[in-house]
Parts: sequence; structure tokens; C-alpha cells
Amino acid sequence: MNKLFYFVPFAGLLYSLRWSWWYKNLSGLNVLVYHKIGYPPKGTKLKELWVTPERFEKHISWLTKKGYKLIGFSELADYYKNNKPVDDVVLVTFDDGYENNYKYAYPILKKYNAKGNIFVVYNTIGKVNVWHNPKTEVWINMATKEMLIEMDKSGVMEFGSHTMNHPRLANIDIEDAKWEIFESKKQLENLFQKEIIAFAYPYGNGAYEPEIRKLVLEAGYLFDFSFKQGKTSWPWEREKKTLDRLFIKYSDSCFDLNLHIKKGVSKIF
Repeated sequence: MNKLFYFVPFAGLLYSLRWSWWYKNLSGLNVLVYHKIGYPPKGTKLKELWVTPERFEKHISWLTKKGYKLIGFSELADYYKNNKPVDDVVLVTFDDGYENNYKYAYPILKKYNAKGNIFVVYNTIGKVNVWHNPKTEVWINMATKEMLIEMDKSGVMEFGSHTMNHPRLANIDIEDAKWEIFESKKQLENLFQKEIIAFAYPYGNGAYEPEIRKLVLEAGYLFDFSFKQGKTSWPWEREKKTLDRLFIKYSDSCFDLNLHIKKGVSKIF
């Protein structure tokens, strides 16, 4: 018999192993992390950080049809304080605070009566993502204060801090890191006239540095989010570790999304 008859299905099986379907299911908190909702511009080297509006809507539709509760930081606080189970809960988070979050993600979430959460870099509100070198990566417009306030008042979006300027916190002077952490909370609370209880470390840098994380907790944030792939065991031991997240990429389908939630990761390689 032709050897190809055996090779093709074997090769297909090997290829399928790059997805995590064969991992065991994990319980815990599901926190999805997106960045830009839109269409990758020509020349970008960060295509994986984009998710098209069409694909994003498929994700939100799938989540709601499967019965997941898409909640905000304030609702998560209730789950945490009252030790409620979170296996049917999903936090949809966006890092940085791009204009495209307002243009595309906001109306889609509103359409499905779902909630999202944006970590804002305060000093870039109404500007561009200046932490990127424009010679190597296209600058993208950030949401304006008016856009952020509209989303906040709608109840669709909640907000957390992503520092003042998006630095690598563990790589700068400790006093500068403290200012980035404390001042961003103060400024966002002035903007929204409410307490800011969530923080995300830019690049995930500092999330596992005790000196940096101590500052975040001292600033008064209830939740701090890493950029490490995975789910967080629940109940969460706040004093011991950050909350991990599930990184959603450009090519991730609803099949991938299901694996992220069930297994803590989609593709292995």
C-alpha cells in the first residue's frame, strides 16, 4: 500500500498537536487581553496585536452564546470579596487605550450587552502610542478624553491604569516607577470621578518584581494584571501573585478562544 496513505493522517495528527486540545481543562479566572481592534496598517511589525472588528464580534457573539458573563472590574471586585466562583466569567481587557477601541470594540460590546475594560496610558490620551519608535512601528491614534468619558458613562467600558507613559517599570528608577503607578491612578480618578481599582504592567515588566508589585498594592489597586499567558487559580491569593491573562492574537478563531478558556492556552508552538 502507498506509504502516503499512512503518512498524511499521521502528519495531520502531528500538526494538530500544536493546538492545546489534548491538554487537561483548567479552572480559574478567564481574562482575555486584546490591544487594537481594527485592520493592521501597512508596514506594521505587530500584526498579531490586531484583531479585526469582524473577528472580534465573532468572539463576543460566541462568548455570549456559550453563556459566559462578560464583566467589568467593579463586578470582579464583588466576585473577589465574596469568594464567588468565576468559571463562567470572562474579563475582556484592552491594553493602552486606542481610538480603535472606541470606534470598533465599544459598539460591538454594547450590541451584545457585554462589558469591556481598558487599561489607559494617561499621558497619551488624545495623542499617539509614542512608546513605539515611528521608524520601526506605525504610530496609532489613542482615544480622547471625550471618548473615554462617553464609554465610562455608558457602563459598557470600565478603566484601569497602564501607567502615565508606558515604561518598563523594572528598568527605571524606583522613584520614577512609583510616580508612574501612583500618579496614573490619581489622574484617572480625577478624569472619571471614581476609584480606579485595576492596574496592568506595561509589557508585563515588573509584575514579578517584588519591589515594583509592592508599590502597585500600596497605591491602592485591588487588581494587578500581568502579561503572562494563563488562567489564575480562584480564590485568588492577592498578596502572592498577579492575575494572568489570555493573549488573543490576530489569527485566533473561536476554536482558539475556546481552547484559551478551557486549557489556558491555544497554540503550543
